[in-house]
Amino acid sequence: MSGLGPEGEKVRVARIGALLEIVIAHPPVNALGAALRAGLAAALDQAEAGDAAAVLLRGEGALFSAGADIAEFGQATAAPSLSALCSRIEDLPIPVVVLLSGPALGGGLELALASHLRLATEAAQMSLPEVHLGLLPGAGGTQRLPRLVGGVAALDLMLSGRVIGAVEALAIGLIDRVIPTGTEAVPAARAAALALAQAGTWRRSGELRDGFRDVGAYRAALDAARQARAGARLPAPGRIIDCVEAALLLPLEQGLAFESAAFGDLLAAPESAGLRHAFRAERAARRLPPAVARIEAPVPQRLAIWGAGGAAATLARRALQSGLAVMLADPQREALVAALEAIAAAQEAEVQAGRMTPAARDADWARLAPAIGPARLGEADVVITTRDDLVLPAPRAVLALGVMPPPGGMALSLVEQAQPLAELVLEGAPPARAALAVALARRLGWQVIPVGPGGPVSAALATALAEAVAHMEARKVPRAVIAQALSLAGIAGEGRGGRPSAVEEVIARRCFGAMANAGARLIEAGVARDAAVVDTVAIAAGIVARWTGGPMHQADRRGLLVLRRDLKVWAAEAPALYAPAPLLDRLIGEGRSFAA
Repeated sequence: MSGLGPEGEKVRVARIGALLEIVIAHPPVNALGAALRAGLAAALDQAEAGDAAAVLLRGEGALFSAGADIAEFGQATAAPSLSALCSRIEDLPIPVVVLLSGPALGGGLELALASHLRLATEAAQMSLPEVHLGLLPGAGGTQRLPRLVGGVAALDLMLSGRVIGAVEALAIGLIDRVIPTGTEAVPAARAAALALAQAGTWRRSGELRDGFRDVGAYRAALDAARQARAGARLPAPGRIIDCVEAALLLPLEQGLAFESAAFGDLLAAPESAGLRHAFRAERAARRLPPAVARIEAPVPQRLAIWGAGGAAATLARRALQSGLAVMLADPQREALVAALEAIAAAQEAEVQAGRMTPAARDADWARLAPAIGPARLGEADVVITTRDDLVLPAPRAVLALGVMPPPGGMALSLVEQAQPLAELVLEGAPPARAALAVALARRLGWQVIPVGPGGPVSAALATALAEAVAHMEARKVPRAVIAQALSLAGIAGEGRGGRPSAVEEVIARRCFGAMANAGARLIEAGVARDAAVVDTVAIAAGIVARWTGGPMHQADRRGLLVLRRDLKVWAAEAPALYAPAPLLDRLIGEGRSFAA
């Protein structure tokens, strides 16, 4: 028997003696969409109606499930819901054993929490990352996890969304056993399921009280978590804490109802809408041109930097830390010496702070080769130039940082953040060189966003924001009021809790409107491929907080008709900044939004 959906088989069911084996088979990530949930429900029907002694639930290959299908959030939920499916597993009259191999994230982990015995291979990874989408685990995770691991560990996992491995999961009581990764994992899990059935007793998570043994520590963890997040801008952490408290105070059924209500509230919150949009937009914005994406470029091993000024020293240090061999070249000895001294001083500071070992410093220094003049640049796999006088005797992948690229080269713009943002113009470059440039960028830990010539996008958005602020200051709006409005709105920072005044709301609308208008002009000019690029760059560059979803998402939420009306009013004061981009009229005429 199989669960079939519009994309084909998603759940496979096999009878192996007295065991019913259910395999989630929905690549690439085994997302728990409606069709897959229906397949699981049908498989559970078969388990309950037949004479199987036990059920083994596992994922196909080195993966269990990456969780719920985010595309379904905000839509009417097709039956069965994931929460109902978890309750069905927990209440099954025969034992359900789950085998976690590879990632078990979000709803995938909640399925495991509802099972009666949790086994994991050494390669398993577990996480409840819903907080990063402004949500909480909504399929019983906030109720079953504390019963298993206690309040301290449950709050840590759900408030951080961090990934843990099998060893840590075993130590805190999240799983029951670790089995070796390899060909024997599935047979071992089958044997464990049959042994549990033969024993005749098994534990349902909802009936456990293990995590409540130390009520004092549990309550102290709740108090500490609330105190640490007092005044926080995002509502999800506070609701997670409330649900973990409900697990201690309420029976499972009432706790699940409390969790469901909290999940619904968060799903309707604008912060969650923004975070979910940001998640989707980032995936779309990082998409490479098909001709480049098809090429599996080798990972570059040698980088040359032409020009020792500006960001060259920082760039060289990052490349060395990534294990690359780096040639730093400049036509002027003085500039080269100054850059080398800056690198050495920064490395020594890292060593003194304990963030770098002397051995690592020496190894990095051994891979750094200074050169006067461009003669040896052709030895590198990729060249980054900060000068506009680069001439190479042979074709190379060349990235031009802050200068016009040579023929066949690619313009690069960097914004230094925790994960640097790299706007990369791949248009016009041979696909093989473009793929090599992307491979270098990823090795350096950059978030690569393909853009068109004429940018950078981040600079245009930052300029629009700065001009909007300057315009309001020129109209005698106090700087402190503007700063307060931006803080509440998540502009130029993560934002803080509080309700904005009417004046502060207008200030935020003007700033978001200016950035959305600039974004529309960037899309018209081909600098940004679409609104997803604009929003992703705005967030990655720190111009707006992630929970805002970006300026184009904010424009869609406000409505393009309303935005155009506002822009026309404001354009009387500052036409260069606020005159509506023609793209707005076209989208309104077609009944579309920026995201459509």
